[in-house]
Amino acid sequence: MARKKIVHTTVEEKLNHKLTVLLKEWAGQSGFFGYKDMDFEQVLALVNTAGWKTELDDSDPSVRSVRMVKEDTVRKAKFILDDKGRVIKID
Repeated sequence: MARKKIVHTTVEEKLNHKLTVLLKEWAGQSGFFGYKDMDFEQVLALVNTAGWKTELDDSDPSVRSVRMVKEDTVRKAKFILDDKGRVIKID
């Protein structure tokens, strides 16, 4: 069977997809069966457990930044679009 390629047409879809994949990785669930079908809201509810608080900044349409905080532990990432339309993670 051939794999179906996911095609994201808008900038928002591309950035939200990368953000969803990152949150799944942070939740430790990226490779498990069934988590591929989870939408963004379900993934966000999953990572906001066990004392974690997730803050998303989508005020700029071409940039997404996420920050997760639990007591003294902070995880953060930022995604931008390059001039070819690819999503790049920057720190």
